[in-house]
Amino acid sequence: MSTPTPVDDERTAYRVAALPLEYGSTRINQLFTRGYNRYIVDGEDQPDDLLDDLERFGTAAFKENVRTNAADEPFVDEPGTLAVLATLAAICVKAHPKFEHAPPRKIQVLYSIRELYVNNLASLLREFGDATLQQDIAEVLYAKDTSGESPHPGRVCTGITEMPEFGGGLYLEIPMVAASRNCLVYDADRRDAGTEDDREILTRVKDNRLYVPAGDFDEKYHAYAERAFKKLLRVQEDGLSEDQQVWLTTNESAITDRINRFIETGHHERIWRNWDQGERTIRVLRRAISESADDVVQQDEFHTAKELYSAVTAYDTENNWEASITDWISSPSSLAKTLANHQSHSAVTIKRDGRVNQYRIGHPGTGSTQIDVDAIEDLFELPCMANMEERLHEKKPIRKDLYNFARMVMWLPQYQNSSLDEIVADLKDVFSRWPWYDEQVTDYQIRYEFTNTIDGNTPLPMNCDNDDMQRYCIGKDQCPYSIWGSLPFPDEMYNQVDEHGSGRTEQF
Repeated sequence: MSTPTPVDDERTAYRVAALPLEYGSTRINQLFTRGYNRYIVDGEDQPDDLLDDLERFGTAAFKENVRTNAADEPFVDEPGTLAVLATLAAICVKAHPKFEHAPPRKIQVLYSIRELYVNNLASLLREFGDATLQQDIAEVLYAKDTSGESPHPGRVCTGITEMPEFGGGLYLEIPMVAASRNCLVYDADRRDAGTEDDREILTRVKDNRLYVPAGDFDEKYHAYAERAFKKLLRVQEDGLSEDQQVWLTTNESAITDRINRFIETGHHERIWRNWDQGERTIRVLRRAISESADDVVQQDEFHTAKELYSAVTAYDTENNWEASITDWISSPSSLAKTLANHQSHSAVTIKRDGRVNQYRIGHPGTGSTQIDVDAIEDLFELPCMANMEERLHEKKPIRKDLYNFARMVMWLPQYQNSSLDEIVADLKDVFSRWPWYDEQVTDYQIRYEFTNTIDGNTPLPMNCDNDDMQRYCIGKDQCPYSIWGSLPFPDEMYNQVDEHGSGRTEQF
């Protein structure tokens, strides 16, 4: 008897669609084949029908209500078709010229497509109604690590059942001998209670079995499905020939047109991840000020809204999203209102002690005591760096100390056009003051740090919130300085800060 495949067996198709991280490329491509077969009629390919459906799926992903409703009622009615349409739509998005050099984790459209896929898959699995498939998924989510041990011979999840004695609701039944720590579910509504020990455990125990609330299953599987989509997309990309990809991206138009429309109308939050209108507005104001004549306005100086508005109106940009912001600022009063709305931004300071308010636009951290850095040694004016300097007389540096030192120096204005040999020589002069200094080792370590990039960008220097700086910090409340606010870093560094945002970017 032949082994069933996703091509011709519905349950196998659902299992591969539900758990692609547990399968290789062969099974996943068979799932795609099942989806493509829908577009073959009487032995003839129907490429126009495929194109229509993937454009319908891709454009629907822009709509929040469609993505949300897909969790209750499937937008696409079959798992193979769903996998094909979602991955092809994502490939079209990645091929858009606007995203040519953008890492996928920054493209909001990909997250929207993934959300529609994950919600659609969840509703398909629910409608399929196979309890054993739910148990298969539970095997992956809740089984303990058996590295070096024999795997549990029976089911990890032995049932999904109502438990009236626990207050009602569905629970997954898991023998304690097969359970992992993932089975411990804490009350999500009491995250402010402190450590896990302070919160109520929602997992119940009866007859040597754990009973896990079904809601935790849904939450953990949602996270799994998000990771799984990345693998589906990779397998689809690897499986398409160059000619097929060219045909796809050449003939698709609806998704591309929708992206272009959002760009032209300034709806950047629809296409870029973690878009912050306030950050972008301040960024445009900085650029307008930096390109204005010094006798008009200057960065880090106080000016009236009228003076700043003159810089905005004079700012000539060919960038559509920047133009949308400058056009939106229609008068000095609208600029004043904009700055008032964003006065909590670290680069905005408003002086209200006169008849007319004055505004200062600076770098993040403006308000900190400024440091003129003519030589690398001037960095030791920062109390944290002074503490580091003192410690390095007593102990060898950890790698993060060298990393931070090197990155600070790399971003200093006087080294922007210097060769690596020049920077290394100056750093070695500084490092030679410490007793552990070894010229060859230090030369290698510095060069190593300078070769590391993140997506082709020079890594930012650590800021005051970085955990690794806390061992040297005297306390932000006590310190008149800040690393990003006190040092004369160039605009390019602050632009990179704007692009990355204040929080860590979620990986796609």
